[in-house]
Amino acid sequence: MQRHSSRTCRPPFLTRNETHGGQTIPIARNGAPIRDKREGTFVLRHPGSQKLFEYWNNLRGSRIAPDRSEIEPSDIRSILGDTFILEVSQQYRTVSYRLAGTRLCAAYGRELKGLGFMALWSEEDNYEVARTIANVYRDNIPMLYSYTAQTAHERKLEYEAIILPLAMAADGNARVLGVATARTGAYWLGNEALVTNHLKSTRRIEVPQAGGTVVDPVAIQPGLRRFGHLTVLEGGKGQDTRV
Repeated sequence: MQRHSSRTCRPPFLTRNETHGGQTIPIARNGAPIRDKREGTFVLRHPGSQKLFEYWNNLRGSRIAPDRSEIEPSDIRSILGDTFILEVSQQYRTVSYRLAGTRLCAAYGRELKGLGFMALWSEEDNYEVARTIANVYRDNIPMLYSYTAQTAHERKLEYEAIILPLAMAADGNARVLGVATARTGAYWLGNEALVTNHLKSTRRIEVPQAGGTVVDPVAIQPGLRRFGHLTVLEGGKGQDTRV
């Protein structure tokens, strides 16, 4: 891995800075603000996350979210194997894979289409994962996940995933677009299946909103909830993980 001095380090997808509310914000090529970790926040680390976010942001234009029908697989061919679409059933209040790329399916050693999304997450993370999925489809807030995926023999791999809102489907079910990519390679991946994800943290991805205001990215550790300026620790058993 190449090292760059902090004075010259600049993520390749950032091209200029703008000022919003007195804060200097790095701007991507497509005009979307993405925080720089030099400022104490974050950037999307994996090229797959960067590519899907830029593609999604270009599709939506001035809208809150693009339509599912606008997604052209050939436009994201390089990351298609790691890309997925989740469907949130309003009738059954469940989240399941509607589509999943071949690399993602191979990593988990199964066909993910039709599988409940929560089935891949540890029980203690179900509430937080469900809550952040709701942030995406109810509030149209893109989310960044950092998590560890583990095999049955406890081999581990660090992953980054982003989940992005799509326009509500005609059938009333919500759908969200995502990509999940390993931060490093593993020689055993594909031969030994991943079975459980362990959430490390979630963040809002900062995007422009109507009126030119900017959503400030907030790092949220599992088990914490944000209400305005307050952070509330969730406790107790039997929490409702429905969305």
